[in-house]
Amino acid sequence: MGSLIINATCIGEKPDGIAVYCREIIHGILNENQNRHYIVYINRKGINEMSFLTQRKNVTLYIISGWFSPDYGFIGHLLRLLFSQYLALRFPRTIIFNSSPLEMAMRHKFQVVMIHDLIPLIFPDDHIKQVPFYKYFLGSALRSAGAVITPSKHTMKMIEKQFHPNPGKLFFIHNGIKLSETKHINDTKKKENFILYLGRLSPTKNVTGLINAYRKIADQIPQKLIIAGGGDIENFKKRDPGGPGKVEFRGYISDEEVDRLLSTATLFVFPSFYEGFGFPPLEAMVRGCPVVVSNVASLPEICGEAALYVNPRSVESIADAMFKVISDESLRKSLIQYGYERANQFTWQKSAKKHLKVFDFVQTGMK
Repeated sequence: MGSLIINATCIGEKPDGIAVYCREIIHGILNENQNRHYIVYINRKGINEMSFLTQRKNVTLYIISGWFSPDYGFIGHLLRLLFSQYLALRFPRTIIFNSSPLEMAMRHKFQVVMIHDLIPLIFPDDHIKQVPFYKYFLGSALRSAGAVITPSKHTMKMIEKQFHPNPGKLFFIHNGIKLSETKHINDTKKKENFILYLGRLSPTKNVTGLINAYRKIADQIPQKLIIAGGGDIENFKKRDPGGPGKVEFRGYISDEEVDRLLSTATLFVFPSFYEGFGFPPLEAMVRGCPVVVSNVASLPEICGEAALYVNPRSVESIADAMFKVISDESLRKSLIQYGYERANQFTWQKSAKKHLKVFDFVQTGMK
């Protein structure tokens, strides 16, 4: 069995959803298949997140400059894209796994790439610098790849419609979550008086809509609203209409703080306009927190019957759902129960096994 190259340069000091996927799927792949030799590239900013690789005898680890990190925004994205072309030219007969479209090689027939979503095409005004790549180069690169993975059926269908790649090379594989953190249902678990949003602070996440919805019901409930995640906090503070209640911005938080907030929140709300998968709702469910999410994109596919759905374009819809879950104890308990059951269906072990089958599929095509 030949070597497999993993391009994990998308991981920086503050992992976002893509970086979490990359880190966890590599961990899962190495646990499932220890017979293959892996060549893994990371940038210097990701050393702490990927330190587990140093303990693996079947891994050769290469560390490139920290400037390739997503922590540096557009410069980091561009450098990673260029680095992927270098890897493709240097290793034309080796399977290369690129964990996001911004690490995709333009031409490599033994490439496996994960396409998380097509957000830059759906919301071009919010991703101006990425639009040309998605619009003019991504389709050709996908059609020349050995295999394309998506985290949801929804994203796979969008790729089929937009770019028309070979359907035999398209695979949807759901992401996982860390089920080791699953807690047994405990009705006496201490809950604090706050509603929680966790995720990036970007226009597509509809944080402003959430704040407006909260203000509508804040005088009827005891909970404050906590918004956790990296982004332009001051911009969202300016858009807050003010009024009853209290809104707290926590910024980027540690994994330990994520666990604490999700475990003690009264309610988790995720009114995003679009998601290719959506980690936060499942992370809330697995910790016994009832969830309200948007009824769009991949979220119904991922959350199933374990969430209360809202129209993200309607502030009233979001406000009504929040008030309903907070005031209806029977509904809360039902959502918590269904949430545990739903979250346990998503494991990194299951996802890793399916990734390995895709690598085997590409390997077969090399013979």
